[in-house]
Amino acid sequence: MAERFTQILDVFASGPDRMFLEEITAATGLPRSTAFRLLTQLVDLHWVEHDSRGYGPGLRMQTMARPRDYSQLRAAAAGMLNDLQIGTGGVAHLTVLEGSSVYFLDRIGGTASAGIPSQVAARLPAESTVSGRALLAGLEPEKVDALMTAGPHVRSRADLSTLHDRLNRVRQRQGLAFVPGHACPMSISAVAAPVVGPDGVVGAISVACRGTVELAHIAPMVWATARRTSRLLTPGRPGSTARTRLSHRTHVGVVN
Repeated sequence: MAERFTQILDVFASGPDRMFLEEITAATGLPRSTAFRLLTQLVDLHWVEHDSRGYGPGLRMQTMARPRDYSQLRAAAAGMLNDLQIGTGGVAHLTVLEGSSVYFLDRIGGTASAGIPSQVAARLPAESTVSGRALLAGLEPEKVDALMTAGPHVRSRADLSTLHDRLNRVRQRQGLAFVPGHACPMSISAVAAPVVGPDGVVGAISVACRGTVELAHIAPMVWATARRTSRLLTPGRPGSTARTRLSHRTHVGVVN
């Protein structure tokens, strides 16, 4: 049985990102019924995921997968991160979700760098950062649970319940996450918004500032930068009017 599971996982490790059942049976040589039964078990265990495009690596596989290519995401955000840093006076970040951690791809700091301890290539627990919560809020609750229980630091039921409450509030703000400086032990105010690609949330753009700042002023700038980056990743995507709604409907000042 272990050998057959390995046959299927090896196909995803070396083959295309998405495959249909017939392609998997051809690649493994397994009978169709056997491959389907094993794939169903792998989906239940989050090693494989399944949707209308076929089967692909699940959350557990993704945490152990080959290095990802973030060049397109970085290129789309590069110039706008600079503009965001200048416009806010804070430190602008581009982050992605890797397993249950946030991975920092880029950091533009200017004169504000000394006050913000973030670093490129650093990893932090996703639930502990505004970027991580913006990224996690783009996932279904079941996928969040799978991520939080797949890594070495398994979260308790109480921790997961608290996290889901936070993520629900982030979803109500269309993915915007924030924390005011007075609620942070390091007195850092931060705002993050998701970057959306053709298949969903692929990254997050955030700004961090030392001390108490006017988050209601910064939040729409972060949101607009994330939306413009999203449009570059998905040509032809219709523009969003969310920035206008955000400035009137988001109540900034409460820890998310």
